[in-house]
Amino acid sequence: MMVMILSWSYDVHSQLKVKSDGFVGIGTNHPETRLHVNGDGLIDSYAGTWGRAFWTRIHHKNTSAYNLWNEYFNRDVFFVNGEGWIWSSQGAYVGTDSSQVEEISPIISPLLSVMQLNGQRLRYRDEKAEDAEAAYRFGLVAQEVEQVVPDVVRVLEDSTKAVAYTDLVPLLIEAMKEQQEHIESLQATLNIQTEEISRIKQRRWFRKKTVE
Repeated sequence: MMVMILSWSYDVHSQLKVKSDGFVGIGTNHPETRLHVNGDGLIDSYAGTWGRAFWTRIHHKNTSAYNLWNEYFNRDVFFVNGEGWIWSSQGAYVGTDSSQVEEISPIISPLLSVMQLNGQRLRYRDEKAEDAEAAYRFGLVAQEVEQVVPDVVRVLEDSTKAVAYTDLVPLLIEAMKEQQEHIESLQATLNIQTEEISRIKQRRWFRKKTVE
């Protein structure tokens, strides 16, 4: 069940306008598309788990849906492409404010986990790019990731699995820090050994000079 509620932030000439070409305007007398809403809108959906509160069916591979146009910049700032990828002019943020999280704990053996992950060059089975090489991507196979860091894998409605790539960033950060500790430890050991070798050389040189 879905209920659509529309409201307007300023006076308009008519609430509903249907033109002879079939274009419908809500809050405008001059609709520019099949459905043109001039004002605010709300979709109050009661769709169940994995239900579709609002969805768009497209018929061309690269049709873009859910475009967000910003008049200030005079361009799109966000859209979803028909192939399934998302574009955003300013990237994405994940809410992890301290007031929103709890049970914070260190990541155990991050370097070991990273070493068990396998970055792959892969292609999606339903991809039909004219240029076969263009269809390839770099990624991780969800089932393989699940064996190492199951927390970043989610099972979807159709039983396929997906990876939260952004959740792997903290793992990589901690792995790099652990690796840096190993490097610094090895460097310290090397410095000690270098100094010891230098002292041995000096003693040998002194003994040689003494004998001479």
